[in-house]
Amino acid sequence: MTTDVLRLPAPHPLLLDKLRRQCGEPVKLVVLLAVIVVLFALIVYPVSLLLKFSLTDKVGAFSPHTIFEAFRQPGMVKASVNTALLALLVTVGANILALPLAWLVARSDMPFKSLIRVGATLAFVIPSFITVIAWIFLASPNAGYLNKAARWLLGIEGPLFNVVSFGGLVFIEVSHLFPLIFFIVSAALSNIDLSQEQAARVLGAGKLRVAATITFPLVAPAIVSGTMLVFLDVISSFGAPAVIGTMANFSVLTTKIYAMISFPPRLELAAAASLPIVLITLFCLALQRRMTGLNRYRTLTGKQGAAGLERLGRLRIPAFLFCVTVIFASGVLPLMALAALSLLKAFGLELVAANLTLRNFEIIANPSRSVFPTVWHSLVLAAATAFICMVVGFLSAWFVERTSASGRGAVTAIIMITYGFPSIAFAVAVLLGYVDVLYGTFTILGIAYVAKMLPVSFVLFRSALKQLSTDLEEVARVLGSGWARTLLHISVPLMKTSAWAAALLVFAVALRELSMSAILTQPTTQIMSTKVMEYIETGAVELAAAMALLIVALSIAALVMLRFITGRSAIELKQ
Repeated sequence: MTTDVLRLPAPHPLLLDKLRRQCGEPVKLVVLLAVIVVLFALIVYPVSLLLKFSLTDKVGAFSPHTIFEAFRQPGMVKASVNTALLALLVTVGANILALPLAWLVARSDMPFKSLIRVGATLAFVIPSFITVIAWIFLASPNAGYLNKAARWLLGIEGPLFNVVSFGGLVFIEVSHLFPLIFFIVSAALSNIDLSQEQAARVLGAGKLRVAATITFPLVAPAIVSGTMLVFLDVISSFGAPAVIGTMANFSVLTTKIYAMISFPPRLELAAAASLPIVLITLFCLALQRRMTGLNRYRTLTGKQGAAGLERLGRLRIPAFLFCVTVIFASGVLPLMALAALSLLKAFGLELVAANLTLRNFEIIANPSRSVFPTVWHSLVLAAATAFICMVVGFLSAWFVERTSASGRGAVTAIIMITYGFPSIAFAVAVLLGYVDVLYGTFTILGIAYVAKMLPVSFVLFRSALKQLSTDLEEVARVLGSGWARTLLHISVPLMKTSAWAAALLVFAVALRELSMSAILTQPTTQIMSTKVMEYIETGAVELAAAMALLIVALSIAALVMLRFITGRSAIELKQ
């Protein structure tokens, strides 16, 4: 189908003249105007089309008919209920795991805390669509190796674990997303001024009362933030629900949207079905901001010594074993299973030396095979996305922080709106905007990637510019340097660390992106994540595991470099 072109009004001449006077030099004006045009093309145009197709009828008049029509499609109501139930159960489960872990790591004398943090990072780094491969290998009802072991050891007939179910999907999502709450809450607990709690205890308050009246109010904003992030991630999740839902015969909203784009494509229905997810996301982000903003409790010093740690006594070892069990089940065991499956000749064979092979990796690395280009596509696309996000993010942040030009708030809002857009909804928006001219090309993938990941680099550069004094820039200008020369020789070198952080973080995220790619790729533009899904659909799970292991290895390598350069983890940078 074709889409109508949405004509954006040309900037008013008076606005351009005002911007020219405020920005000064012609080179600076041209560059900043180019950035604004890029932002309109990347974000404003596709998002406007999504709203247009969702809220208008066939003649262009405002009407909710398309939304009603979308949700009258077979299975949509059930998929909506499944999405809501999945989000509720995963959010609750993630809190049940994350909050005790956060307290034990931040506030107790439990040993080997760094090990727990590394394990939680590993669980988060492995995408859920990759985790699902490992758990199919471990806990599918018939061929799962844990179920085989249970039948052999316990003599039971049925499966002990069944990951191919709605409950299995909940488990996979919880094991992937609980680190979001864990890192945010543990950081908040570490920053609490312990003198407030000590004063309450001196006045006779017990531990439970101190926790309820002092500790909890101080960390409540962090809990709300982490919970909202988990909730939003679940309602926009696609990879794991697509795999488990297909095998267990159930759907969620994202998989239904994907089905609407499949042959025959019904883009207007997909846009209408995406709109409620977008509205829920924006509402949750606004609610999160309001709830955290209304909190009246603040920490004073954020300093915590060994004397402030809770002594667990005989519970130290049980607490540590609890943490190790969570980390092992969520991160270490899936990675081990992925490695084992990638070396098997065929899924279901015994794990003995005779059944192990490197053939799966040889197929991926063989340039004559059709799978090899997908590796190259992913690397080039992720690198290009990282570079463009770095450049556009820096120039946008400079415009917002270093000029007094009108529209700085609008630029911030335009960039950050994609943060609140679920990936699959934004992919529908990009498809609506560019389906007639760019569909089936890497350009349309690049547009979606850059627009969705631009907030990461923008926030990093903006934070760096806030901390960077303008003195050196002003001295350079006094000595006769132009805007471009000052930018290249003063500002850019001073923010080299932020630039590396933005590039590596965007590269790692782009490398494993699936939701947008599943909608926007074609056979000639496949990348590693979509190839993994294709292998799963065709039953070649050994090849899927080998490809998935490569994605994880490259992502971990990028994040290790990020940690080495900045001294902070990816989750800490995104907070």
